[in-house]
Amino acid sequence: MRNHVVRLLLAGMLVLPWGSSAEVRHLVIGRGGLDWRQSSDDLLGLVDAAFVGSLQPFELDPKVNIAVGPPTESGQFTNIFGHVWEVNSNPPASVEDKSPFVYGRGPAFTIDGDLDQPTNSAPVSHYSFDLGLPVPINRVVFFPPEKGRTTSSGDLPGGRGSSGLLIKDQFPRQYSLSGSLNEREFLFQNFANDFDVDLGSSFNHTTRVADVRFPTQVLRFLRLRFPARGFIAEVEFYGEGFLPQTRYVSQLFDMGEAVNFGRLQFDFDRFRSQGFGDEPVAASDAPVHLAVEARSGLDDTPLIYHVVTDIGADKEVSEEVFNRAPSGTFNVNAAVIPGHQGPVLDDVANWSFWSARHQITGAQLQVPDGRRFIQLRAFITSDEVFAFGRLNSLSVEYSALLADPVLGEVALMSDPQPEDGIVEVPLGDPVTLTYDVRAGFTAPSQTGFSAIRLRTPEAVDFQRFQMGDPLQDIEPDSLIINARELLVYFPSNRITPGSHPPMRLTFATRVFNFTTMMEGEVFDPGGENLPQSIDGGDASPLVSTNDLRVVAPLEQLQVLSGLELGSRILTPNADGVNDDLQISFTLQGIVGGKLAVGLYDLSGRLVRRLVDTTRGEGRYTETWDGTDGRGRVVPGLYLLRIAVGTDLGTFEDTRTVAVAY
Repeated sequence: MRNHVVRLLLAGMLVLPWGSSAEVRHLVIGRGGLDWRQSSDDLLGLVDAAFVGSLQPFELDPKVNIAVGPPTESGQFTNIFGHVWEVNSNPPASVEDKSPFVYGRGPAFTIDGDLDQPTNSAPVSHYSFDLGLPVPINRVVFFPPEKGRTTSSGDLPGGRGSSGLLIKDQFPRQYSLSGSLNEREFLFQNFANDFDVDLGSSFNHTTRVADVRFPTQVLRFLRLRFPARGFIAEVEFYGEGFLPQTRYVSQLFDMGEAVNFGRLQFDFDRFRSQGFGDEPVAASDAPVHLAVEARSGLDDTPLIYHVVTDIGADKEVSEEVFNRAPSGTFNVNAAVIPGHQGPVLDDVANWSFWSARHQITGAQLQVPDGRRFIQLRAFITSDEVFAFGRLNSLSVEYSALLADPVLGEVALMSDPQPEDGIVEVPLGDPVTLTYDVRAGFTAPSQTGFSAIRLRTPEAVDFQRFQMGDPLQDIEPDSLIINARELLVYFPSNRITPGSHPPMRLTFATRVFNFTTMMEGEVFDPGGENLPQSIDGGDASPLVSTNDLRVVAPLEQLQVLSGLELGSRILTPNADGVNDDLQISFTLQGIVGGKLAVGLYDLSGRLVRRLVDTTRGEGRYTETWDGTDGRGRVVPGLYLLRIAVGTDLGTFEDTRTVAVAY
């Protein structure tokens, strides 16, 4: 996919000149902003709802053949989505989105819309189709041409071998229709086999037109086999409802200069329809989902292009040079041809990977700050044939940089310069870390900051804040420690273009995964610009890690560890002593696992369920007041069981607890 660039400085409604009073601005696509199609690099299965300026999935007309659309100017056959058919006698090497493909004998004539021309000069035995994307389909029709006679004996149905017979009577007397969503089925060239979904068959077919109907289901690949061969003029496909998987990919947006990115917001509505042509009804409960991804970059291409050199190596070139080079990089000896196009790779040095999917409007955009370019892509999916989503607009907040650069570097206080540059810590044990931050300034629009926010695995034990060269202790103006966040405010010692000394935070915490990124950002509570993420780099000559990452040895994995009980004996008599049981434990090395905490009697009967939910890594504390599920105090001896189910299996621990009352 070739990316084009939208330069926002040309869109006065979106961007104003930068200045010292720069503030949060918005890149808007859709209603009130850039046109969807003009700003897109790729649309899959989406159509303009022109009356609202929105995007929504394509709706199928059950009376229209999916396979036939208007031909291109060069005469290529297309389907109703405007995608060009590829045809061959054999399957392709791979499956590509938006590229419908048919293989068999005379495949082009199965989808050309010509009802009078046979697909092949001889009877055919099979065709396999890739519709190019998943489609809710419920009907396949095929038939012989109305005109023409056989010209040779050939291999005719029922053993008839005369020439001059009416071709319309030489239709297949047997057929088998199957479908799939599995591309391996389509790519596997075994014409004697059906695909994995049986759609219909007949081994005594007596009518010229075969109209195979079946319950509507989402399919992409279809195979039509004729155990008894015959002539075919056309194969038609029909469906109903809305495409279940659609995609919008934007062009690259040029913000004019490096910026900070804020929240991603979108306006998205859900609808249901009773059938084609019916007015849709708003349905907030419809099983329709929107997910938006983003990536940011330093230059105007997220790809690296190569051509092949005289010695067979890959040489990096510009996109223009790459496009001028001939394609087809293999000769008869399967060797690459010098001067031809080589591989196209992702530019991971200058572009971030696509972010995690954003599914809630107003969430912080998960892309690196300090980038000039950004690209978005949105996916609309539906679990119902007649339910669909309408994307009205996408909006991205951005503002001028606070500083350039803002670098951070984490290290163990006891080992600031590890030999290999890697910060290695014990899993689940307290460690003391230093977090150095250095800021620079390169433009008048960069006004500085007066606060730092760190995202931490748990509530930290804050120890000191230092500034200067050499570092000196500074009392923060205010300090906030949350469950997984540390905020330090220092407006009395604000970082500005005229005064930006090095900074260091020192704190104790624990990590619960093999790799933990100590993410942070700087911000200006009294300013109008967005926070700016801290990038890993050489923030201080006192440490040598140049990174914000800490790691734990893999062999230390204990998913469930650190189980501690406040007491083994509960006395719930309201005297303030051992009235409750405090249960503390650590989950580590997992993103999420099914956690169950319960009390059982000695026969194994569940007395009280305290926790039954999914949780990720962290330190947790639960409380039991000595009662059963009905709130009654239950004296006796019990077993406390904690279990967490993961992909690696179930990890559990058990303790005995007594209740005296």
